[in-house]
Amino acid sequence: MIDKNSRMNKINKIIFFISSPFNQRDYSRFGIETLEKNGFDVEVWDFTPIVYPQVEGVVIPNDPVNYDKHHKFEYKKDVILAVGKLKNVFVINFCPYTPAALFIYRALSRFKIPYSVFMANAIPFGQKRKLNIAWFYSKIKKFTFRKLFGFIFSLIPSSYLGVHPATFILAGGEKSLIYKYPVSKKTEIIWLHTLDYDIYLEEKEYVETSNNTAVFLDEYLPFHEDYFFLSMTPYSTADKYYPALCNFFDYVEDKCDVELIIAAHPRSHYEQLPDYFNSRSVIRGDTINLVKKSRFVIAHASTSINFPVLLRKPIVFITTNELNNSPEGYAIRSFAGLLNKKTINIDEEYNIDWEKELCVDEQAYNNYINSYIKIKGSKEKPFWEIVAERLKNYDRT
Repeated sequence: MIDKNSRMNKINKIIFFISSPFNQRDYSRFGIETLEKNGFDVEVWDFTPIVYPQVEGVVIPNDPVNYDKHHKFEYKKDVILAVGKLKNVFVINFCPYTPAALFIYRALSRFKIPYSVFMANAIPFGQKRKLNIAWFYSKIKKFTFRKLFGFIFSLIPSSYLGVHPATFILAGGEKSLIYKYPVSKKTEIIWLHTLDYDIYLEEKEYVETSNNTAVFLDEYLPFHEDYFFLSMTPYSTADKYYPALCNFFDYVEDKCDVELIIAAHPRSHYEQLPDYFNSRSVIRGDTINLVKKSRFVIAHASTSINFPVLLRKPIVFITTNELNNSPEGYAIRSFAGLLNKKTINIDEEYNIDWEKELCVDEQAYNNYINSYIKIKGSKEKPFWEIVAERLKNYDRT
């Protein structure tokens, strides 16, 4: 006989908490249809207008989606009231743990709603900075009271702020547990993989290689929407960045006898901008297939580097003078170092050993997969299938 109280404590609804504009890519990446097929009612609660009011109406998805269970909130009081009414719910929380989003974590804690935090898409943070006078001066120039407040906030134990630890960590590689979230020794780690790995699982049996194409993993650097979210000035400017890219691409096409194709960033709007790539093919939403067919890949520090690593494609890492001393520049050098490559500054004279650059260090690639994509021995199943299995067996008692 089924215990009635046990049935009442079972999860029957999953709600995604987000703080960026919801789009078709999110709908797919969140595995909503997979979770629904597993018997869960799924909703998406969008807190962008509260957590990042500066992007509301400014950052517009290039792939809007009409999902009738997507609810946008504009006032904190409405969020708290809605959370207070939840029953038999589990929250997949994609909101950052910041002062602006603290009310979300406090509401979940106040009403004892179980939730997870997402750490499955970690990337290398970058090499250590040189602690010299120039470094300290650069930090002083960028000082704001907002940054100081954020730093102080990060030092305060979450329990002092009325926040209970997360129930689960959704983790990827063994070095993915690096983000600042309210967790404790009681927080269970679910070892999964990056969301890109789901795409790889679908495509890995059909790897193709062409000797006449190379792919650039675009990051939309001068226009990336993250700058709006963080109220930052872009690390690179379009009038310097794109000409440097195109000059380098001309050189690569000549030296390596390839056609350079642009794998556009998924949130880019190049169709609304000038022809920054000098008539080259700019393709959005098909990165893994472009990488599969390519001879090699050119990249900065994108999470989509997962694809050439998994598919064992050579990667050429590039930087510029503008990027070099920015966090992006540190990240590029960190990626390159982990994969046993050097970085090429395309604002300087090219001095490239193509034989070395177009080789793959198998051990380095394997180490990268284990560190940042998927730990050895974790399940070879779609991300949200694994999550659904765990939540079916989760009892709030």
